[in-house]
Amino acid sequence: MSVFHAAWLIALVGLVVLSAWIGKQSGQGYLGILFDGRARYSLTHFQIVVWTLVILSSAIGALIATGFDPSKIVISPQLLGLMGISAGSAVLATGVKGSKDADPASNVARTGTFTLSNGTQTTIAPRFAQIWLEEEGDQADKTISITKYQNFIFTLVAIAFYVTLAWNKGGLPDLPENAVWLIGISHAGYVGGKVPDKK
Repeated sequence: MSVFHAAWLIALVGLVVLSAWIGKQSGQGYLGILFDGRARYSLTHFQIVVWTLVILSSAIGALIATGFDPSKIVISPQLLGLMGISAGSAVLATGVKGSKDADPASNVARTGTFTLSNGTQTTIAPRFAQIWLEEEGDQADKTISITKYQNFIFTLVAIAFYVTLAWNKGGLPDLPENAVWLIGISHAGYVGGKVPDKK
């Protein structure tokens, strides 16, 4: 195992522990960092946290492997694009959620009691599956949101792809431009799927 690989793994473990501690401080448990303002598990939070853990830990590994010489580290435009897509998607998705939260006519599901369109009430409890489930309307927490599911799968595959490239290279990888385009299209579909109101 090279210095990069060992440093990457140690940095990753350290960042995971830090993230769990931060989540615990929120009062929502060790996975609290994945909760949104509705006290639900959030795909957006999941993506930002996972990409931050993977990319930042690999960058720390690369920095240690180069003897703390940042001039020897090359960050590809595709990697910057990937982080830009992830961060931009998070901002847009959070904006859409915020506008719906501010609209009293929106039927968004929050943890606790949730009123359905027919006036009956149901209880919503946080669970990890909310990452790919509908979050508003009568089907909240009952039906898979196809855009969230697709974006979740794309995220897992893209992370596995990134980890494989970085591990094999022994440093920050050069991502294929088409992979970044695919991720961008997936994120656009995810954000677009949040816009229509669901009853």
